Amino acid sequence: MCGIVGYIGYAGALSKERFVFMRDLLAHRRPDDAGFWQSSDGSVKLGSRRLAILDLSPAGHQPMVDEASGLVITHNGEIYNYVELRAELERHGYHFRSNSDTEVLLAAYKEWGSYCLRYLNGMFAFAIWDERRQELFAARDRFGEKPFYYHYDPERAFFIFASEIKALLASDLIPPKPNYKTIYRYLAYREIDVGSKTVFEDVSALPPAHALKYSRAQGTLKVWRYWDLDPEAEIRLSSDAAYAERFLELLTDAVRIRLRADVPVGSSLSGGLDSSTIVCLIAKELQGSTPKTFSARFHDPRYDEGKYIQKVIKWANVEGHIVYPDPARLPEEIEALTWHQEQPFFSTSIYAQWCVMRLAKEQGVTVLLDGQGGDETLAGYHLYFGPYFRDLFLRLRQTALMKALYNYVREHGLANLPVIAFTFLPQSLRHPIRKHIRPLAIAPELEQAGKSDAQLSLPHNFKSALQAALYETLTCTMLPALLRYADRNSMAFSREVRLPFLDHRLVEFLFAIPNDQKLRGTTTKFVLRNAIQGLVPEEIRLRRDKLGFEPPEVGWMRGPLRTWIDEVLHSSRFCQRGWLEPKVVERVWREFLAGRDELHSLIWRWISLEIWAIVFLDNMHNVVFPEGEV
Repeated sequence: MCGIVGYIGYAGALSKERFVFMRDLLAHRRPDDAGFWQSSDGSVKLGSRRLAILDLSPAGHQPMVDEASGLVITHNGEIYNYVELRAELERHGYHFRSNSDTEVLLAAYKEWGSYCLRYLNGMFAFAIWDERRQELFAARDRFGEKPFYYHYDPERAFFIFASEIKALLASDLIPPKPNYKTIYRYLAYREIDVGSKTVFEDVSALPPAHALKYSRAQGTLKVWRYWDLDPEAEIRLSSDAAYAERFLELLTDAVRIRLRADVPVGSSLSGGLDSSTIVCLIAKELQGSTPKTFSARFHDPRYDEGKYIQKVIKWANVEGHIVYPDPARLPEEIEALTWHQEQPFFSTSIYAQWCVMRLAKEQGVTVLLDGQGGDETLAGYHLYFGPYFRDLFLRLRQTALMKALYNYVREHGLANLPVIAFTFLPQSLRHPIRKHIRPLAIAPELEQAGKSDAQLSLPHNFKSALQAALYETLTCTMLPALLRYADRNSMAFSREVRLPFLDHRLVEFLFAIPNDQKLRGTTTKFVLRNAIQGLVPEEIRLRRDKLGFEPPEVGWMRGPLRTWIDEVLHSSRFCQRGWLEPKVVERVWREFLAGRDELHSLIWRWISLEIWAIVFLDNMHNVVFPEGEV
């Protein structure tokens, strides 16, 4: 795992000293080693901050150079199947000097070129400079677990990239300007981390499952998608048991290869179905050892998963570690948290995850496996019932629909039905209704700028509304933001998070099997529940509720955070941004304090955006860069 940076352009435009400053702003991601490489004329620079996970020796140092081919690589992430790829490349005549996955990745590119991406199973963002061809090839993993940001200026003929946006801004080549279209969509639609856009005007993200090639000689930049889910793919097995057996085989192997590390490995444990499954699989794979788990708990019993967490700890015989996030510390840490996140975030649950990662560092566990991705592939959120019911309706299965609706209300009550009904509506009607129900307070000037932006286009060739909804949350509306939260929170404490549910083999399988293996009646994650009988405690396998690291946000905002929030919303800087209408903000805040709980998410969105503006727009130039080491 590494924090990576790179520059291609006029040598005098970016000094070595400034480039090292950029690199070392990523020291939190990788504290174990620092690397620097530049071309003979200084016009190409690559840098790396390394967190040693595989091959802790100096042989894994980056940037890594292949003298024979003139290739240089800087790599962030892990190639989980590097052992198998190494064996294949050795059959092709390759000889390796290290036990690192980076050397295997470089050899794979040397052997197969850009087609090497089809062989990779991992989370990664890497760049390979071809000194002979004067070309840069870069790619990001299929779901975007690892970040890659860049700026291309054809007029000044330079290309610059980094693992985090702050490193790009530190180059002094890119001003920290807000992207008003992205800010509007964040406020209006709860969209962030979508595609190539960021909240910074001149910073692009390489989207998940995309690669790019920058040709210095031709002055061209090409970006393309190298992988996607196939809407036509179908897998049909003989029985529920057969689906469960194949699912467990794939998930077990995903866990097995993600346990490859030369440092301590543990897991995040929320007490929910997904994280409990991962913990139990880890315990099964690592028999004879006692892995550590890390959990957030809350004093409010409505949000506390303690009884489930303790049950899994005892069942799997793991060593559990608990943290109770203190809301009183959040105002003290919010700027540091935002500095690492780099873009606004939707919930204080991000702070709970921050505390869990800090706990893992205190306990000396470097790698954590996590259950993220299970909900977006197995239909774990209640919002998926809307498209599921819609599929039943469109297929004229009225009896099944009525039975499912009846059972849903009986089990979960009426509270979620408005959300479910909302998903029946076309996109063109959802925003006006949302705006009417919960005043967004967006200033007319910002709304005008945002509305001029093109709407996000998603494939419409899935065979069912449920498949389309899963694809949307997996690639656009939910998972990309969740992956950014996890990457930045873990890297803030030099930890690495690995996600078995996002093994592409497993995801491809889940999108190809029938929908009733994901949702059946009112049962979510049907195939998972069948697969883990006897592996996890029955009380957890049959759980119907869902919390995760969700804090008692309403209570926090009306209690320990109230004074701080009030100060932020009434500050002169907040009122003068011009993004929100202060009078509407004041009315919504008072309505929330008077009892309208549902407004908490909207208000937090405003707070997070304002803190982001303070950190990156108001104070960016006050950052003291760390001393470089080369």
